[in-house]
Amino acid sequence: MAIPAGWLGPEENFLALDEPWCRPDQAGVYVLSAPYEHTSSYIMGSDHGPPAILEASRQVELYDEVLDCEPYRAWGGIATASPLELGSRVDKAAVDAIEAYVAPHVKPGRLLVTLTGEHTGALGAIRAHAKVWPELCVVQIDAHGDLRQAYQGNPYSHASVMARVVQDGLPLVQVGIRSICPEEMDLIRSSKSITTFFASHICDPSGRYRGRSAPWIRDVVKACRGPVYLTFDCDGLDPSIVPALGTPEPGGLAWYETLALAKALAEGPGIIGMDVSEIAPIPGFAAPQFSIARLIYRIIGRVHAARQRADRAPVSHRRAARTEFRRNTRSNRARRRK
Repeated sequence: MAIPAGWLGPEENFLALDEPWCRPDQAGVYVLSAPYEHTSSYIMGSDHGPPAILEASRQVELYDEVLDCEPYRAWGGIATASPLELGSRVDKAAVDAIEAYVAPHVKPGRLLVTLTGEHTGALGAIRAHAKVWPELCVVQIDAHGDLRQAYQGNPYSHASVMARVVQDGLPLVQVGIRSICPEEMDLIRSSKSITTFFASHICDPSGRYRGRSAPWIRDVVKACRGPVYLTFDCDGLDPSIVPALGTPEPGGLAWYETLALAKALAEGPGIIGMDVSEIAPIPGFAAPQFSIARLIYRIIGRVHAARQRADRAPVSHRRAARTEFRRNTRSNRARRRK
């Protein structure tokens, strides 16, 4: 049976999956590509990131030795949509187009992974999810605050995308921030909806958490006020892992602590959608996009494992978990009001 129009077959899709595992009528995960770049202010090429990730994904091993399964099978498949053609649309027009591209696919029980270029593209995907989950909490893994009201005169700059998220009324938890301006610090200090975990606090052995990941990961989970939408700017990782970046910053997150964070979010508030941005491929060097493709697949696996575990839990345990999450949320809100 032919792949439906608008969807990619094994020669082009994420992980090079054959039928029936790439069919959208049975897949529990959709991978969407919106290769947008307009405001990048340093190294250009992030619009080439999504196709580079898809190409590299074909070399990713499908078996996850930690989960002892092939996650794509557990999900019923992973379907990859044809990329969005943005043409000359930029700024708000591009964000609106990405929202319209993502929105029809947002559905409870399904996981969407949106690949975009510069981080601005994430805004459309976040808004599409917020229409279905208005109580969602955005968790931003990033080197930069992205909280400037405008950058170089543009409120839709990649340096302003999280300011638009906050403006939309969504709670924001930032992880790995290590490049920020006074304007952004003022907003963080004055806003009750922003919680920031700076890299100097969580990654530096001399920082607040002494370089131990378990305590800060617990605190990130506690800071979440609803189901999590994960927006993943690849420069949140240390550039020793992913050097192909538009705006690289030293001192970022490591591989295993990033996976531990994703697992904790999936098992706690739950991850209902995610995007990946800011890979600027280096010609002839496939390791960065391969690492990101592998990371995406690992996160997909952990989201399914967490949902499966929740479904199998006794009703009393699920009620207790929901009560504990609400208690943590109320406690966090009270701390933010002080």
